[in-house]
Amino acid sequence: MQRRSFLSSTLAAPAAPALLSDLRKEIGKLDIVSSHEHLLWEDERIKANAGLFTLISHYLLNDAVSAGLPPATAKTLDDSKIPLPDRWASFEPFYRAARFTGYGQAFRIAMKDIYGIADLNASTVEKAETAIRAMNRPGLYEEILHRRAKILYGVLDDYWHGDPMRPDPRFFVLARKLDWFIAPGNAAALKNMEKATGVSISSLAGLKAAMEKRLEQSLAQGMIAIKSTLAYSREIRYNEVSETGAERDFEALAKDARATPPGARRFTERPYRNLEDHMFHHAMRLAEAHALPVQIHTGTLAGNAGWVENTRPMHLQNLFNLYPKVTFDLFHIGYPYVDEITVLGKIFPNVNVDFCWAHILSPSTARRALSEMLDAMPYTKILGFGGDYRYAELTYAHSVMARENIAMVLANKVAGGWCSESDAFEIAKALLSENAARLFPRKSRR
Repeated sequence: MQRRSFLSSTLAAPAAPALLSDLRKEIGKLDIVSSHEHLLWEDERIKANAGLFTLISHYLLNDAVSAGLPPATAKTLDDSKIPLPDRWASFEPFYRAARFTGYGQAFRIAMKDIYGIADLNASTVEKAETAIRAMNRPGLYEEILHRRAKILYGVLDDYWHGDPMRPDPRFFVLARKLDWFIAPGNAAALKNMEKATGVSISSLAGLKAAMEKRLEQSLAQGMIAIKSTLAYSREIRYNEVSETGAERDFEALAKDARATPPGARRFTERPYRNLEDHMFHHAMRLAEAHALPVQIHTGTLAGNAGWVENTRPMHLQNLFNLYPKVTFDLFHIGYPYVDEITVLGKIFPNVNVDFCWAHILSPSTARRALSEMLDAMPYTKILGFGGDYRYAELTYAHSVMARENIAMVLANKVAGGWCSESDAFEIAKALLSENAARLFPRKSRR
């Protein structure tokens, strides 16, 4: 690639079309290591026989509901007993309103690039449905993930598998949660943990031993990272709590006979918060002992509800001081708390910032965030892509959007004299593959 001279000004400047074209071309050739995926195993995808509305369900359907699609109608859209034209008719007005969001853009890219459908409408939905159903066959992931998206592998959170299972190493390495053991919820959960781990849980010490056993089970299946999504159910501030305080909560929880544990609540409504906080710190000590990076959900929540303020990245800062040997991977650029996560990534050597989900949450916000983060922190701490989708076509589309965002940001940086064109290519390679590969290597950590 031609090296352009370094200029004195570091102010942003519009990139020349030729420069942007050059970077797009070179970045398009790069392989990707995806920091975060929820992709079904290929055989599960084939068995599910995904169709048009299956793909729409993740995440485009959320924006359609935000646009006014009744939730009751949304639940019927993937029902094959209802004629497809009828389902499309009830969905189309809200699709029209949502098709330009990040989710809408990703869906349209997938439909155009993979299925040749540039405009989804009443006259093309049958063609789309047939084409997607036909894709449900062996080789789907090789075609879409490897050949089209150039994704070497991704970090898989297969949350729908209760017990840890080793994924296909051609496509995935494994991240697993310990959240169940951090926030059990009720006495029935403790009994289920005993069955899953074979460990008696009659005390706080037993709960810790069960967590340790589940970690060993997960490591045996190739686990390379601990993940936490407790932001969906509580504030992610984890105070230091004594054994005594946690034990009191454990004793109360062990007597909690409610059939359903507390759902997504504000932090003031967590009845066993002392236990949860104490167990989270135990999980961090295990991460340190096993040299496992920790991925933490921060920022906006999937779906159409939830307490977003619980997810602020700044809630986590005590952890970074307490566990300097633990590498933290903070998800989703903390959107909308982008400035908070940028400061944390700048200050703490053990904090990395992850753009998984970000390019489809808001492409323009992701571009602004990337430009500012490159000014604020070493680029080796930024993970530029995680598909965060359940279906491969959409992970592909997200990768297209990520490459475009990175090319646009870096082209403007070069135009403004911030770096040379060859520097920009070096940075892009780190963002898309090298940084994630360093944190999440294919080789098991056992």
